[in-house]
Amino acid sequence: MKFFIAEQNLGGDATKAQTEKLIELLKEKGWDVEYGISKNVATDDSEFGQEEKIQDRFADDFMSCLAQIEEQAE
Repeated sequence: MKFFIAEQNLGGDATKAQTEKLIELLKEKGWDVEYGISKNVATDDSEFGQEEKIQDRFADDFMSCLAQIEEQAE
C-alpha cells in the first residue's frame, strides 16, 4: 500500500522537517510512504481485502517512529 503523510497526521505543532523524518524512518522499515494528503491506496493485487491488516501494521510502525522523533526532540 502507498501511504501519504503530512504535518496534520503528526499533531498540531508538527513541522515539515519532522514529517519528512517520519517518512524516512517508515521507508527504512519498508513502507511505501510519500509526503502529502491523499487517500492511502492498495498498490498490489495481493493487498486487496488485506487493507485493514496492513493499515494496522502501518499504524504500529507509525506510532513507534513518531515516538522516536519525539524522543530526539527532547
